[in-house]
Amino acid sequence: MNKVSVYGSFTQALFFSGVVSIPKYLLTHYRKIGICDSEMLVLIQILCESEVNPYPSISTLAGRMTASSSEIEEKLGGLVERKLLSIERYWNPVEQKWGNCYSFVGLIEELAELWAIERSQQLEEERILKQQQVPLNIPSTSPNPAMENLIQTFEQELGRLLTRLECENLDKWLSSHFSEELIIEALRRGVSAGIRNFRYLDSILREWEKKGLRTRAEIEAEDAFFQSRQEKKTTKSKSKGATKTTSNKYENFYL
Repeated sequence: MNKVSVYGSFTQALFFSGVVSIPKYLLTHYRKIGICDSEMLVLIQILCESEVNPYPSISTLAGRMTASSSEIEEKLGGLVERKLLSIERYWNPVEQKWGNCYSFVGLIEELAELWAIERSQQLEEERILKQQQVPLNIPSTSPNPAMENLIQTFEQELGRLLTRLECENLDKWLSSHFSEELIIEALRRGVSAGIRNFRYLDSILREWEKKGLRTRAEIEAEDAFFQSRQEKKTTKSKSKGATKTTSNKYENFYL
């Protein structure tokens, strides 16, 4: 067999021998969660074996590495002690018996927490950068104090940056002659109800528009009137119930 044939055969065998899928985030962040290089290599070897053997022996791992069995055992013990790796029981349907397997749940949870912290820091940096620059989310090219105040109020209340579409909604409400005061009042009521999506806020504003309510004072007066009517209905209902009870009492008396 000539050199070219050997190389071609090896290349084919290499690519058909299978691959080990390792998340890039794990490879770039394992040091930040306290995993050293040798521990990472042990984890990679376990992942490599996981499809055919979910619980490879110490000797199997040692046969693929330059570390001794005692060193690998020490690395595994450290990972288990830090709850980055755990040993669980599972049912093997092929062999019809229980066996052990390595679980990476602890490792995934640690990476998820690190990712959440980094994401939070990234959002905070974006917020600081946004405050230092001219807001790019405002659709209008000219400065609009009402729009800027609404964006700041909504972002503080929602605890996040507004999307461009949400900013366009705010601009649309202002263009529809809803006052800044009314829009903030709709936000306040939506938050009180535990509903923070813009469709719900839009329905509140459209309902006020149908009733001809244009200021917060008018809305509060309408609320007071509605509450008064409800109280009268409740009182009237209780009064009817009391009359009926009294009538029934005397009817029984004369039986």
